[in-house]
This record gives sequence, structure tokens and C-alpha cells, in this order.
Amino acid sequence: MFARGYRPHSEAGTVRDRRRRPARVLTVANNKGGVGKSTTVVNLAAELASRDYRVLVVDLDSQGHAGRGLGRVARPRSVTVHDVLRRPDATLEDGIVETLDPGVDLLPADGDFDGDVHVTDPCRLARALGEIVWHYDFVLIDTPPSVPRLLVAALMASEAVLIPALLDDLSIDGVSRFMRTFHEVVTSHNAALTTALIVPIRVDTRSALQRGAFDELCRRHGHAMVSAGIRIDVGVSEAFARRRPLRAFRRASRAVADFADLADRVLRLLGEELIRLPTPDEAPALETTD
Repeated sequence: MFARGYRPHSEAGTVRDRRRRPARVLTVANNKGGVGKSTTVVNLAAELASRDYRVLVVDLDSQGHAGRGLGRVARPRSVTVHDVLRRPDATLEDGIVETLDPGVDLLPADGDFDGDVHVTDPCRLARALGEIVWHYDFVLIDTPPSVPRLLVAALMASEAVLIPALLDDLSIDGVSRFMRTFHEVVTSHNAALTTALIVPIRVDTRSALQRGAFDELCRRHGHAMVSAGIRIDVGVSEAFARRRPLRAFRRASRAVADFADLADRVLRLLGEELIRLPTPDEAPALETTD
């Protein structure tokens, strides 16, 4: 049985023609752990889905944090995204599960996957995704911080990469190291991977140290490659602990507004139409006649 993303009609009633083009595939990655990759994937997926886009989250990190943030983990003996890297006959559509968030489906991770050992073909993930991308508007791939072959496999399947980063010296250096991997993949393997966007995480606009780090990121990589970022918001961690995106609980929070701005930035970079559907509170009341 197909998950929610395969339905021809959206929750908002709009019909999307899945034959027009395949999904836009984005990897969320950084060589450094603990910088908010899974948080970015979960909340960006929810924001895009709120605009009537259909989103598939691919949890390539065996820790399964993206799946947990969406309230789903792999069931025993079920197909996971890692099975396509182990078995050439595995198909991803068998592992897709729907989440509690309309418009967001998940390919869960296998917690027992042992990293680079099984990644012998860096193009295998791209080929497997090619079988299902026509059923979605966006695919977001969450990656582990220190499994080089998995990272390359994700980049090979993508046209853009988002790089969450903290505003400190270690994270800035980590971004520079990651960009070397990015350019190597672009020049050697995937010429379609043309877009990279750095996303500062846990931004404190009052901190002079963070402002200096932000300026350094812009100096090294250019202002066009650095987004305004996601401000500090305790609600993000609270929502993740409850295994849901933040907008499910606090639509008026500043982090939700920041993820909306990030979605706008991503859509512009990809040349997509900017869509923001009204919330129930914002929707106009229906006129009635006696």
C-alpha cells in the first residue's frame, strides 16, 4: 500500500500533475555532528508540506533522528532506505511510511546499518530514488556526520545541499571542509549538483561573537551562499522531544517563521513558485446567504 505522498489529490484539495517533473532532491549535510541537520530536515519538510508540496524525508543516518522527529522509526523486518545499499533487488517504495504530518512521508533508517561497508556503488541511491521521485515535489535527505561514502551517495542523488552550521570557529572550519567534498563531487561525479546554501543554526542576534562568525562565513563563501539562519528557540528541542515538527505546536514561534523564510530561500534558489497557504486562523470566512 502506498503512503500519503502517492495520493493524486492533496489535503488542500489541489490536484498536482505528477508527470510534469520529478521531485527536487536536496541533501542536508555537514561533516560535523550536533549542528541541527535532522532538526532542519524535519521542520523544513513540515513547512513545505504546509504549502501543499509533497515531501519525502529520507533518513540516511542510522541513528534515525529524522524519523524520530517525525514520530516514526523502522518496524522490525521492514524495508529501510539502507536496504537498497545492501541488496540490489530492494525497492524504496516498499519502505515508505506516512507520518502524522499531512504531505510528509518517510523512508526510515536501519539502526543496524554499518556505514561505509555496504556502500560499494555511489550511484545506487540515486537510481533507487529515480523510481519514486515522480510521486513527490521534494525529497530531503538527512545524512550522518562521519560516513563519507553515504554522504557521497546522497550528494550524487541531489541537485542542492543545505549545510546547517553553528556560528563558532569549529563549525566554520567544518563548513570549509565540507565544501571541499561538495566541489569534489560536483567536478568528479555530479555536475547537476550546483546549489549549496549554508544555514546558521541557533542564531543569537545579540551575540557579537556570532555576528563575527556570520561575517566570516560570508567572507569565505559569499553572502549569496549564507542564509539568515534559524534563531534560538527552545520550542525546537521541545517539539523534537515530542517527535513532531515545531509548527505542529507553535505556529507563531520565531523558529517557525525562520523555517518559512528558509523555505522561501530554497524555493527561490530552485526557481520554484513561492507558495504560502493561509493557516486556519488566516483563512477568510465563507460568506453565507439567508
